[in-house]
Amino acid sequence: MAARAEPRRVGSGAAPYWSRSVAVRSSAGLAVGALMVYAFLRVVSFGGVVRRLDHLDILLAGLSGVVFLGAWVVRALRWRRLLRPAQVSAPRAVGIYMVAIFLNWMLPVRGGELAKSLLLRRSNGIPVAQSLPTVTMDKALDLLPAVALLMLLPIAHLPLTRPLLSLLLLILSALVLGALALALVAWRREPALGWLTSAVERLVPRRARPQVAPFVAGFTDTLLRLAGQPRLLLISCGYTAVAVGLDSLFCFLAFRAVAASVPFAVVLYGYTLYNLAYILPTPPGQIGSNEVVGLLIFSGLFGVSRSAVGAMFLFSHPWTAVLMVASGTLCLRAMGLNLRRVLSMVRPHLPVAEEGAA
Repeated sequence: MAARAEPRRVGSGAAPYWSRSVAVRSSAGLAVGALMVYAFLRVVSFGGVVRRLDHLDILLAGLSGVVFLGAWVVRALRWRRLLRPAQVSAPRAVGIYMVAIFLNWMLPVRGGELAKSLLLRRSNGIPVAQSLPTVTMDKALDLLPAVALLMLLPIAHLPLTRPLLSLLLLILSALVLGALALALVAWRREPALGWLTSAVERLVPRRARPQVAPFVAGFTDTLLRLAGQPRLLLISCGYTAVAVGLDSLFCFLAFRAVAASVPFAVVLYGYTLYNLAYILPTPPGQIGSNEVVGLLIFSGLFGVSRSAVGAMFLFSHPWTAVLMVASGTLCLRAMGLNLRRVLSMVRPHLPVAEEGAA
């Protein structure tokens, strides 16, 4: 009985904090999103955007949606491979991944990544400490294109703006620091784990500190196991390359759907940069941020027509939102869950996650 009472006590105590946090972040995010929408409408020719949208190619639009979902399916299959030797079926991995994408899109906090581990524990009995490192590795693999972009900058002849260079260096620094931390744990395990545990304990509430040491040890051990499998990492990089290719194909088809001809090489480079920009916070539903970031990259760096970029993102933004909401909801139903139930699972853990992220 005591074991059951504790989660309820923690959850009920966290609920007001979580509700206030979400309300504050949502309000702030929507305010920022409104400013971005205003800025977007000020710099594009609204008449030109409307004319392009009036001639939207429905077939290409539908095909772009299939490719968009396909890119996430490939990432879900990559995550499933990282989870081995745990046995998770492909439909289960894809379903959980699509729910996580839906939550990340909807919430002003990154609850989707934590939801992956919680849903996997519910369906397959895999401990969070065992699956969460695979989520971390999965996200790190999505940052690898930044390394390729930095290597290609000298031969790509792009205008090297300060924000672009800062973003790429930020991502590269995160990858390097993570690798150095793992190397330190492998070299001097006990001192390194002690330092990491102490650092994490300073960031979490007092009630959670007794669980920090075993969690950090299990987390780092799983990451080391994954990093020590070159074949697994090579295969995972292959999945990443396919996902990046599908992302770029989606963008290419979306441009063609609004009668804009953009070279595939420009789309490949531009959309990869566009996706990397979303390691930074975004408003709920990415309101305004999609359009502004798209303009900065495709028009600012590559000189693509503003009306073409504006039309593409004004079409693709609501279209991809429908796809994420529909796929996430269908996957929840297939698992016998609903959105309220998942939020009640994630909510007690988010205050710790948020404080740790801060």
